[in-house]
Amino acid sequence: MNQRLYSLLWLVGTILVFLAGCKTSESAAVKSDNSLLWKIEGKNLKTPSYLLGTIHILPQKDFFLSEAMKQALASTQQVVLELDMDDPAMGMNMLQNASMSDGSTLDKLLSAEDYQKLDVLVKKSTGVGVEVFNKWQPMLVASVAMQQMMDNQIASYEMTLVRMAQEAQKEVKGLESIQEQTEAMATIPFPHQAKYLSEMLNDFDKQKALFGKMVELYKSQNINALLDYMVEESGGIDFSTVLLNQRNHKWIPKIGSIASEKSTFFAVGAGHLPGKDGVLTLLRKAGYRVTAVL
Repeated sequence: MNQRLYSLLWLVGTILVFLAGCKTSESAAVKSDNSLLWKIEGKNLKTPSYLLGTIHILPQKDFFLSEAMKQALASTQQVVLELDMDDPAMGMNMLQNASMSDGSTLDKLLSAEDYQKLDVLVKKSTGVGVEVFNKWQPMLVASVAMQQMMDNQIASYEMTLVRMAQEAQKEVKGLESIQEQTEAMATIPFPHQAKYLSEMLNDFDKQKALFGKMVELYKSQNINALLDYMVEESGGIDFSTVLLNQRNHKWIPKIGSIASEKSTFFAVGAGHLPGKDGVLTLLRKAGYRVTAVL
């Protein structure tokens, strides 16, 4: 397989839900909503685990890992992401699960003009034409095109955490599979996904500006404002319910079970953390003590 394309497939696995510090110690855990890093204790946990809210892909210049994040990672025994990102079969699994289940194709869902615009962006990102992705769900192809918003100078928290875990000889696991993520996305009708993709293609500068604001909100660590902004800019797609809330509820027993066995550094998209159906609230309802680490 084209190595550039394989790398993109691996990266897309970190951004399926894209549409979606200072030095401290453990004693610095405080009650606050403005944090990306959270300490999980209580219930049946013998040792603390940690939860980091990530932004799956962002410009390299905006990437940061605070000392608190590094210390939390160092203090745990394993890393658990949304997906098992060191699985060598990830690229192949993406290829097997990305297609639209009803047989739809992008060249039928998009206008000829939009299809050509998409082809240009996809070629810049992958080195191959859009026809390779013609059967893919539109929002997945949108995530490929989004690379161009960062002029190819991109960073990924998931990729960085996998590398750090491997260097420390820590196991990497996932909360769900590629199939589960693509099936969740497929509950959004493909014509609706195509409409979102078309809007992105026809106002790319605006989308780039909106993405820039999302990155700034992330860097401010104001996760509530970040979630509100993501929902506001979702273009009418039932973003929260399908891609966030339903998955959050499924994750809670998995997080509890994993953390009870080993001290774990969890990392999921920051949009999953806040709100009444967010992971933070659901963990507390399940009996865990969850506090911000600043």
